[in-house]
Amino acid sequence: MSKEEKEIKIELNIPLNVFLGRIKKLGFKKQKQITQSDNYFDTSDWKLYKSVSSLRIRKVDGKDHSFTFKKVFHIPNRDNFQYVEEIEDIFPILNDSNLKSIFNRLGMQSKDYNIKNGLELADIFKQHGYRGEQVLNKTRLAFLDDRNNEIVIDDVDNVGVIIELECQECNPLEIVKEILQDEEWNRSFKGTSYLWLEKVKGFDDHLDYQNKFKESADWNVWDNERDFYLTLS
Repeated sequence: MSKEEKEIKIELNIPLNVFLGRIKKLGFKKQKQITQSDNYFDTSDWKLYKSVSSLRIRKVDGKDHSFTFKKVFHIPNRDNFQYVEEIEDIFPILNDSNLKSIFNRLGMQSKDYNIKNGLELADIFKQHGYRGEQVLNKTRLAFLDDRNNEIVIDDVDNVGVIIELECQECNPLEIVKEILQDEEWNRSFKGTSYLWLEKVKGFDDHLDYQNKFKESADWNVWDNERDFYLTLS
C-alpha cells in the first residue's frame, strides 16, 4: 500500500556537533547505529532517474531488510507541493501485495512469486531489464524523540554526511524550526541516490527534472498513474 513519506533532508550550515547537542536537548535519544547497503535498480536508459523515482533493495547489518519504490509528484494546490510516494515491504515477504503494486507501476507482469531473499528479487528485476549497478554503503546513526520523530545521520561512501528527519504525525518543517534558525540550514531536494549518481556517474541533470515541475506539474506522471495522480489533487 502506498503512503506519503513525511521526510525532509537537511543541509547544515552549522557544525554537526552543534546540531547533535541541540537535538539531544530537545529529547532526541540515540536509538541505534547500523550499517546499510542500498542497491538501486534502473533501466539502461535510466527511466526511473529521469522520472524522479527509484527502486531499491536494502540490507541492514548484512541481512535483507526491505524493498521500496519511491516517486516524487508535484501537486500545485497543496501547501507542501512535493508529494513523495513510498511503497515498501519488509523481508521476509509474507504478503506480496506491495510487490505486485510495484511491478504494476513499473509495467511488469504481476505473478505469484515465492521470493525468499533479496537476491531472488534482484534477479527478477534484472530479468525485466533493470540493472543494479548503483550500490550505496552507509553507516547510520538514528535518534528518536517521544513523538516518534526520527533523525538519521548517514555517512555514505562516495557521498558524505546526510541528515534526514522523518515524522509519523508531525509536520517535519515544524520540527526543524524547533532545532534550527532559517540561516542555519537549507532544505535539500537531492536524494542520497541522486548525490551518489552526481559524484560517481557524473549525472547533474536531476535539478533540471525538479525545475520541469514549474512548467508542467504532471510531466513525470506515467499513463498507468493518471488515476492515482488525480486522487492527490
